[in-house]
Amino acid sequence: MSLKLKFWGVRGSIACATPNHMKYGGNTSCIEVQAGDHCFVMDAGTGIRNFGETLMKKGTCVSHMLFTHTHWDHINGFPFFVPAYNPANSITIMAGHLMDQGGIQDVLSTQMHNPVFPVPLDAMQADLKYHDFEAGEDFDLFDGVRIKTAPLNHPNGATG
Repeated sequence: MSLKLKFWGVRGSIACATPNHMKYGGNTSCIEVQAGDHCFVMDAGTGIRNFGETLMKKGTCVSHMLFTHTHWDHINGFPFFVPAYNPANSITIMAGHLMDQGGIQDVLSTQMHNPVFPVPLDAMQADLKYHDFEAGEDFDLFDGVRIKTAPLNHPNGATG
């Protein structure tokens, strides 16, 4: 099976849209993973907006979104991921270190709540499913695609 990665965002902490930052792009974390015929995305920094627009033009969507952690630079593009507003899409959203914080759904819902953001999570009309796992668990994402995770030493926890 072929494996291809496309980095839609690689910046940390804050998006940088200045000319001296454009060599590697100015968006925060977002990685598209093509595994054979399957596509999933890791993290939803500001790069996910452009990725989502590309998916819409192609008439496709990702089936899974995995979060390494939920610091602002890894989630702040999520409300702008247009495929999540399309009721024809189904997306499983996964994270591996948030069970003591209510899970990934609670974290994203808190981000998309007044006064922080004017559009609530439930405005997203795609069939969104949420799956929390323990960092260190391994699981099959698709036929032939096995995800091996590990807890990372990062403030507030992260999953590699």
